[in-house]
Amino acid sequence: MCIELFSLRDKVALVTGAGKGLGRSMATALAESGAHVVVVSRTLPDVESTAKEIQDNGVKSIPLAADVTQKEDVIRMVEKILREFQTIDILVNNVGTFMGGPFLDFSEEDWRKMLEINLTSTYLCSKVVGKHMVERQRGKIINVSSALGIFGAAGSSAYCVSKGGVIQLTKALAVEWAKYNINVNSIAPYSMETEKTQAMLKDEKVKNAIISKIPLKRIGQPEDLSGVVVFLASKASDYITGQVLCVDGGFSAQ
Repeated sequence: MCIELFSLRDKVALVTGAGKGLGRSMATALAESGAHVVVVSRTLPDVESTAKEIQDNGVKSIPLAADVTQKEDVIRMVEKILREFQTIDILVNNVGTFMGGPFLDFSEEDWRKMLEINLTSTYLCSKVVGKHMVERQRGKIINVSSALGIFGAAGSSAYCVSKGGVIQLTKALAVEWAKYNINVNSIAPYSMETEKTQAMLKDEKVKNAIISKIPLKRIGQPEDLSGVVVFLASKASDYITGQVLCVDGGFSAQ
């Protein structure tokens, strides 16, 4: 009985930023739990590889190229998914980027870019997919934010603001859409080892400085999000909404 609560058999999931890193790991985890998974990235070859890996689990997967910061692309993406599957049960808003630097030197162009990629993409996908979920009176939305959306960090002002916005959007939608049986939650990682962070983590001084802030004394791995995303996508979390689940090795507990 308990195991069945975590089953995603025949559910349809949409994961953005699924070509690499955290997105790929979460998409694969959803598939291993039985979901059909649509994987999206601006670069089609990346998600084609993810889709092939997912199909090896015996479920359906469609790779799509879309810029989820653009409304027209998001609308086309969702229309194509609904033609194929007739539903979207799970949305994982994972697209994100990081640009750092001293606040006084941070350009307006980079500020807008960070907000567009990290926050506007979540807004657009939640709005277009959410309309479908409201009509069907059910759904699970999982927004990938960051521990730095809760805590401040020097040289990361735009990132902190954009991820803090994701957290507040999560909470607002959870309250607004609860009456439609839609759960909206957020996963907040701290430092994760992905293709984007490998170059930085090769510097032992930087890596050790990060690890010194983490009680579990290791850098997070993409698979550390696997069980979390399945839990938030499944019936096991039906009475949980508007929450931020920190996957950070204890960083936020200090």
